[in-house]
Amino acid sequence: MNWEALHRLSTPELRELADSLGRGRLAVGWSTAVLERQFPGSGGRLAALLSTLQREGYAAGQMAVLVDAVLAERVSGADPGRLVELVLSGPEVPGVPTADTPAQMRSLFEAAQTEVLVVGYAFYNAAPMFAPLVERMRAVPGLRVVFCLNAMAHRPATDPEQALQHFAAEFRRHHWPWPELPEVWFDPRSLSTGSERASLHAKCIVVDRRVALVTSANFTAAGQERNIEAGVLVRHAPLAERLAGYFEGLIKSAQLSRCVVAESVG
Repeated sequence: MNWEALHRLSTPELRELADSLGRGRLAVGWSTAVLERQFPGSGGRLAALLSTLQREGYAAGQMAVLVDAVLAERVSGADPGRLVELVLSGPEVPGVPTADTPAQMRSLFEAAQTEVLVVGYAFYNAAPMFAPLVERMRAVPGLRVVFCLNAMAHRPATDPEQALQHFAAEFRRHHWPWPELPEVWFDPRSLSTGSERASLHAKCIVVDRRVALVTSANFTAAGQERNIEAGVLVRHAPLAERLAGYFEGLIKSAQLSRCVVAESVG
C-alpha cells in the first residue's frame, strides 16, 4: 500500500485528517473534491488511499487511528535527542555532556532480549567488558550473541591457518573465557598476506535490531577508558535493522567465515 499521501501532508494537516476521519466531516464519507478542498494538492492521492483502506474493510474511525499512528511517529521523531545520543568518552569539557562508553555498552547488554551483535577491530583483555553480556545470556536462555571480528592475533604467524588458530585461542583466553559460547565470524581477507589484505575495521553493537551503538572505540582498556572516542547511540529500529542486516548478509553470502573456538580454555 502506498502511504505517500500521508507522508506528504504537514503535521497540522495530519492532525486535521485524523480529526475529520474520527469525528468530523470525513467520518460519514469523502470524495476527491471534498478532500481537495480540505487538503489542496493532496485530494486525489488521499482519495485513492482512503478508498483502498475502505475496500480492505477499514471504517473511518479505524483510518483515523492509522493516521494518528503516522502522526505519533512523526512527532516522536521530531526531536533528534529521542533517537540519537552522542557517546563521547574522554576528558570532560564544561557544558558538553559525555556518555561513558563502557556504561552504554553495559546498559545495552543488560537490556537484550533476543540478539546481540558485536562488531570489532581490536581487542585486548576484553573479558571484563563482556562479563555483563554473559550474565545476560544466562538470564535470557536462547539469547543469540554474534561477534563479527577482525582476525588479528598478537603473536606472529607464518601462515593464515596458524594466525587463525592464534586468534581463536586469544579470543577464548583473554576475551571470552566462559562456557557459554557466542557465534564468532571473521573477515578472511584480514589473514591474507597479499595485496587483497583488508580489515574489518567497524566498531558497533546492535541489540535486538532496535538500538545500535556505533563508535570509534575499540574493545580495549585504552579505547574504553582513556582515549578520546566519539560515537552515537541510535534508538531507531529501521536503522538498527539495516546495520544488523548488513553483517547478516556478509555471513549468509560467505564473505565472513565462521571461527571455531574451543569449548574450554586450554
